[in-house]
Amino acid sequence: SSRLPPPSAPCMDSVVQNVCRDVKALWAKGRSDALDLALHRHMGDVMFEVPCVMRLLKELAQTSEGTASLAVLCCLQQRNLEMNANLASASITICRNLSTWNQAVHILRELADSRVEPVTSTYNATVSACAKGAQWVQALQ
Repeated sequence: SSRLPPPSAPCMDSVVQNVCRDVKALWAKGRSDALDLALHRHMGDVMFEVPCVMRLLKELAQTSEGTASLAVLCCLQQRNLEMNANLASASITICRNLSTWNQAVHILRELADSRVEPVTSTYNATVSACAKGAQWVQALQ
């Protein structure tokens, strides 16, 4: 008797592409309220671990729906995504690129509240986001 190979798990790239497609479509229609549903639909495909989330955020940030990446991050945090210093740095860099310095500061504070030690790139990205927004006092704090 021949044995069939076990079913393969979906490729993380394909999951990221599917989530990205759904999020972009919802965002373009002004349906930010439905982002959580789109993420939930794909949660069974692959657990959203930090490398996958970073790729998703980066992919979204490079589109005209860049602000959707921050909305997705918020949804994932509500689903208890565990923030680490690298994810915080990537998220803060997106904030810098979107000129949302206040969100960058918020992410840094959340990281500190969760007792995760920020890395140098986390601080650099936050200072850069504040500087880009001409928030020099915030940048120095």
